[in-house]
Amino acid sequence: MKPRILFVDDESNILQGLRRMLRSMRNEWTMDFAEGGEEALKLLEGESYDVLVTDMKMPGIGGAELLDQVAERYPQMLRFILSGEADTEATFRTVVTSHQFFPKPSNSERLIEVISHCLRRRSEFESIDTGALVTGVRCLATSRSTFDALADLLDSESATIEQAVELFADEPALAAKVMQLANSAYFGIGDPVFSPKAAANLLGWDVLRALLVNESFVSAYPSGPCRAAYEQAIAQAQSVSELSAWIAEQRGASPQVLEQARLAGLLHNLGRLLLCDQAGDDYARVVVLADEGKSLEDSEREVFAASQAVFGAYLAAAWGMPPAVVEAIRHHRQPGVSEQSEDAGLPLLAVHAALGIVTASDAGEPADTVAARLDTDFLGREGCAENIADWTEGWRRLGSAA
Repeated sequence: MKPRILFVDDESNILQGLRRMLRSMRNEWTMDFAEGGEEALKLLEGESYDVLVTDMKMPGIGGAELLDQVAERYPQMLRFILSGEADTEATFRTVVTSHQFFPKPSNSERLIEVISHCLRRRSEFESIDTGALVTGVRCLATSRSTFDALADLLDSESATIEQAVELFADEPALAAKVMQLANSAYFGIGDPVFSPKAAANLLGWDVLRALLVNESFVSAYPSGPCRAAYEQAIAQAQSVSELSAWIAEQRGASPQVLEQARLAGLLHNLGRLLLCDQAGDDYARVVVLADEGKSLEDSEREVFAASQAVFGAYLAAAWGMPPAVVEAIRHHRQPGVSEQSEDAGLPLLAVHAALGIVTASDAGEPADTVAARLDTDFLGREGCAENIADWTEGWRRLGSAA
């Protein structure tokens, strides 16, 4: 069955323009066009849609209100904004109910590319309800230490953008969200950025402060059976991020590629954080299975019928992460099976190697056993199988210097 997409705008000429722009997709998608929010809600009551693309400024039910209702009633839908302008209050409402914001006039190729990429990622799930764990999430919880540091920052009269940037750059949940906002046109930016630091600086302290006081934007992960797993996942993400960037640097990466490797490392277990945060009761079963001796990855597949990498890649695509980062998140465990490994390039290689080295180090395994955790055939094809020992020693030195 073809994906069904609903486009919403109060101007009939805009809808006619969309029909013309997207004519090439008629064989791929079923497309409906609603003239305003009220008509959109009526169509949603009668049909099951996969994607919503809506304008913001509309009479009656505007885009922000429409997104509120759709996020609540149809969490399985991907939700995109296509709008020329939006007032500040409405924009702040939509940062937790929409996935990306495209400015008008929009490049049809870009719109098609983003929707198609997200739908491909969603197709890896056995059921729409499972994918709804991804599209239904508004924000992910932070570690308790980061939440407390943010609270102190908000209470400080001398808080600076530099202090905020460091927190956003080191916490996976905040890094993913700030990248989403800076790479879309929520605040009139929409320029490609490849690092959370650059994204936070682009948004500025006034925007970041306004976001942080919103309880739906940031929260600390609660106490419970999954708390330790959540904190461990964050700590591992930070270590893998640091080593991924170092490996990319050793391979002569450009600044842009190096930052993508760093980001991919920080978000490599984004799906695990998502599952802990959004399905805590089910993830508690994962913790029990892992305690009984089953690997964490196999336990997640048994409970959720998909790996955490599938969940993480879908969320990263929905939130507009760079394609190479999405691909690295999806295939960091088995890089050799990636059909797009050339597109993912160095970030995929760096994250795969870094995860194996960090995992072995955390388990106290001898350095000469690291290769057993890696796809040496893949590394050989990339011409770096002989670098494993040097990278392992590099991680030891980085840890000693910390």
